Amino acid sequence: MKKVFVLAIAIIMATMTMIMGGCTFFDDLFAPSDNEDADNKLQAFVDCLRNEDREGIKSLFAQNKIDEISNFDESIEELLLYYDGEYMSVERHSTGVEEDKDGGIVRKWYNMSYDVTTDAAIYRMAFYWCANDTGDKGNVGIESFYIIKATDDPNYPQYTYRGDGLWTPGINIGKVYEKSESVNI
Repeated sequence: MKKVFVLAIAIIMATMTMIMGGCTFFDDLFAPSDNEDADNKLQAFVDCLRNEDREGIKSLFAQNKIDEISNFDESIEELLLYYDGEYMSVERHSTGVEEDKDGGIVRKWYNMSYDVTTDAAIYRMAFYWCANDTGDKGNVGIESFYIIKATDDPNYPQYTYRGDGLWTPGINIGKVYEKSESVNI
């Protein structure tokens, strides 16, 4: 009987330890995968584009990045003029994940690339999206966004779209990576 009592106490203590100290265990257990999370973020962005929801688009960007950009609202207007058509489908090309755990602060970024098809065009989109920053919630959201029509991208369809490779904060329209020509002397 004493063994059963000790075993029951041990199970209760282990359960309480997991519940009290292991909340992140359960969060991680039921959290979407990085690809699913990135896909959900992309879908939220496309829904805002489709509905011409300026405030929705703005809310998806990192507040700290918005604060650095003097003409952010104007760039949203340019984006809404550029994006045309009714949404049809999306194709994920990649979701790169970067994580940094330093001094108790956890940060996580997605480097995402998608082709979004509407009835008017195929749009290539690339995002640098901060998914988590326990040190500064103002960093959470899109840091850098690029969009180009597939017909204007010389690398389509051979290569994944990554904008111009500079990851300039804010909304960047029609930019592509261009190799610099080095001259041999």
